[in-house]
Amino acid sequence: MKHVVFILCLGCFIGCSSTQQTTDNSFPQILTRTPLPVVPTSISQPYFEIDMVLFILENGSVGNIKLRRASGDSVWDSLAVASIRQWHFIPARFESRIISTWFRLKLTVRYANPIYLPLAEILCNTKEDADSVYQQLLRGEDFGELAMRYSVAPSRLMRGMLGEVDINLYAENIFNIIQQLPVGEFTKPLKFGEQFVIFKRLQKRVV
Repeated sequence: MKHVVFILCLGCFIGCSSTQQTTDNSFPQILTRTPLPVVPTSISQPYFEIDMVLFILENGSVGNIKLRRASGDSVWDSLAVASIRQWHFIPARFESRIISTWFRLKLTVRYANPIYLPLAEILCNTKEDADSVYQQLLRGEDFGELAMRYSVAPSRLMRGMLGEVDINLYAENIFNIIQQLPVGEFTKPLKFGEQFVIFKRLQKRVV
């Protein structure tokens, strides 16, 4: 079975909702992503490129997708589009304003096994809140208790526990940090869209 991971190759503005053209570097960035479908055996090459144009709304969701080039397998392409519609982005900014924009995205799709790690999280709305939680963690306070008190994510009801997560689904900078995180340790506050998150890597449960 060919599992899919992907590498961001290129992202650039096409235009914004007001039809203005801009060279502002604050283009949309991938925040979270659902996995692409398993690649069928009809696609024999070890990797291929997807070229698409996405309309990213002001809330970071995907409003529309136009494929320019895909795998060539129409069924897989349709499933991939459905998956990418569930992705969430840090929205674009133009002159310090959050905007909706058309955004061209190229992905090189390659195959690899998913990397599942047991994680917990504390999600905060502001950097100040996240920094306060981080300092309490450094003083030895319990991660789960702090998650229940301070996290704004639904996982707070489970003491911040997410279960085993395929970390390929996070943005590359977060993926790299989590992958190198020792068991039992937690990250510094990480920018997560307009919010801030602290992850803890948990011990794998033996079954």
